[in-house]
Amino acid sequence: MATGRDLFNRFLNNEPMDRPVFVPMIRGLLSRVEGLPLEQLMNDPTLWANALVKTHKLFRFDGVVVGLDVTLMAEACGCEIVWEEDRPVASPPVNGLYEKPEETGRMKHALEVASRVFEVTRNEQASIAALTGPLTLADMCFGRGKGAAHLGEIKQLMVQVAEAFCKTKPDVLIFMEGRSLASAEIKLPHKKIFNTLKNITGYYDVKTGLYVQNYHSEQVDQFGNLKMDLYVLGPSQDGRLPEVSKVWDLGVGALGVGLGLPLDDLETAGR
Repeated sequence: MATGRDLFNRFLNNEPMDRPVFVPMIRGLLSRVEGLPLEQLMNDPTLWANALVKTHKLFRFDGVVVGLDVTLMAEACGCEIVWEEDRPVASPPVNGLYEKPEETGRMKHALEVASRVFEVTRNEQASIAALTGPLTLADMCFGRGKGAAHLGEIKQLMVQVAEAFCKTKPDVLIFMEGRSLASAEIKLPHKKIFNTLKNITGYYDVKTGLYVQNYHSEQVDQFGNLKMDLYVLGPSQDGRLPEVSKVWDLGVGALGVGLGLPLDDLETAGR
């Protein structure tokens, strides 16, 4: 039987596969499997790494995703974090942006976890790192709807952390975006910053992905202007899946397009 690593290698090489690659972007499941609060897990690299390995072995996922929390990068850049019902909530920085986000807070732990976990799982599973996208990060740092004017201020910080993740040797670095990008018209500043990030990943032979949610289902093809290697579509703003033709257009020139499925509702996921 083909391993997750085998399947993902075929995907990366555009080779036929017996089935789609199944790599859930999970987070809360870790605390349920370990029986520990997420806050405690994410503040201890050993606990966090062990929880990831244990969870992915238990459910036999095809890949491991590290860094799946948009507040990680925000906190590393100086945003204030408050935990509410075991979920981190970010507010804009009080004292400006930090200069070395890769050495700050839980981001430092996340990079250590990625290095540990990928080392022990890459023979059997795909290795995927996830990082807050530049539009979402800028909005978190400067206020919702104001981030687009500050992309230049967070560009170098994004580059530093993207490079740090690439050094952990993932197969793919996925940038996570929500309404900040989903509701925007893709323009030159957006293309420039994503192109810069893609140049970084390309130097380390890491593929670049975009996860986006809260998009308009009829406009998903516009994300193709960012020229990512792969795309993952999360929940849309209207709750509908995009038309097949739009997904096809998005995937032109890319390795593929993934769909985020509601794992808490397996019947819906199957449909």
